[in-house]
Amino acid sequence: MADNEFSIPACARAEISARGYALPPDMSAHIERWYGWYTGSDSWYEERYAGVDGKPRKRRKLSLRPARRVCREWASLIANEMGAGTDSPMANEWLAGFCEETDLFTLFQRGIERTFAMGTGAMALWFDVREDGASVRVRRYDAKMVVPLTWDEDGTTECAFCTRVAVKGKQAVQLQMHVLDGGTYHVVTKVWLDGEELSPESLGIIGDFDTQCRTPTFCVLSPAIDNTLQDTSPYGVSVFEDAVDTMKVLDTAWTALYDETDLMRAVLMLPDSMIDVQRTGADGKPRAVPFGDQEQRLYRLTSSAIGEEGKPYAFAPQMRTDSICGVYSAACAALGDECGFGSQYFKPDKDAGLKTATEVSADNSALMRNIRNHEKALGKGLGRMLTSLVECARIHCGAPVEEGAKPVRILWDDSIITDTNTEKQQMMAEVAAGVVPKWMYLAKFYGMSEEEARAALPADAVLDMGF
Repeated sequence: MADNEFSIPACARAEISARGYALPPDMSAHIERWYGWYTGSDSWYEERYAGVDGKPRKRRKLSLRPARRVCREWASLIANEMGAGTDSPMANEWLAGFCEETDLFTLFQRGIERTFAMGTGAMALWFDVREDGASVRVRRYDAKMVVPLTWDEDGTTECAFCTRVAVKGKQAVQLQMHVLDGGTYHVVTKVWLDGEELSPESLGIIGDFDTQCRTPTFCVLSPAIDNTLQDTSPYGVSVFEDAVDTMKVLDTAWTALYDETDLMRAVLMLPDSMIDVQRTGADGKPRAVPFGDQEQRLYRLTSSAIGEEGKPYAFAPQMRTDSICGVYSAACAALGDECGFGSQYFKPDKDAGLKTATEVSADNSALMRNIRNHEKALGKGLGRMLTSLVECARIHCGAPVEEGAKPVRILWDDSIITDTNTEKQQMMAEVAAGVVPKWMYLAKFYGMSEEEARAALPADAVLDMGF
């Protein structure tokens, strides 16, 4: 087994090398660091100090989980209301049913969140072949499971996925390699238990499964950010790599806000004359009656030097939250800027209320450009994998799909980038004026192929113009 979950076990590395593949440059240390920030478990959050008694102590800093917030926002912006389509009608219908049945795009959205956190992620086809039939599903993997085998500037053409599985109640290592053999992709599966390789027959699996598909049966995902940490690496870089220092400032300010509020709250000091006593204990000595809860805000005033003798004294120092909020606001703006959203995205003092897509585009052109870049980086590989999904479903599962179906394309929801309602109104006006045909409206906004759109619109159909 590996020393930790972020490194590849020795048995898997040996198998990859034995097959003639060179392992990619190691980025496990970076991936582990990014995961620590993403989960809020980085050692930076453990603050060590010396107590008043001189003994070393530690406390945990508060955190807004800025790294996870950044990744969650990107996943929502990119994968919200996305879809997939092809110009082959039967394939398009089957794909739509598969995506709805398996909730594929929700899986993809979760995958994007992890991908943007750790720089790399992947999705791959998973086959369950039995005597009575076969089924195909899509599985997602994060960076610590992905091992590119063959790659260049155009992307990864062969890839392995190293995961942990349970065999007879024990944790085992599974290596699934999607490799080209004879022009088609094969899924080769190896399993080790306590360092010993298990035979596929004993596990009831196929050691070498020929998908009979010529397009990649997986896709490796990365943000549209250049990897400056490791040259010639197939791995990507976390979307918040340049914002680590900013996140430290943000969470430091957040912790300071808590400390300031907690330490500077008003307390009431009472003279002994206002505190009841009772005789308790074996010695029968008088003791003050306890008052208040565990979060003590009342104290005994043992000296008359503070306040007037015999009267309670309220201690209410002035808080410095305004200056801390200024630091917090600046850190929020810097976080958005460093992570590609623009400086206004997370800024807490921006005007309240919802904005239209047109207003957002005018306010934040950086966000619009980066969304497009990320969509291009993610969409190409995902479309090829879904094309393989359709083909494998036809070959192995008997899906009613045309042979040689057209490639699948990813349909992104551009309501953030463009004002969709405005575009719809404009195109309906163009249809009414006869500038564009009616079927084109359905093809653009509903993902239909030309044949489907023409069939859905009779020749005498008129689009409702809304006025």
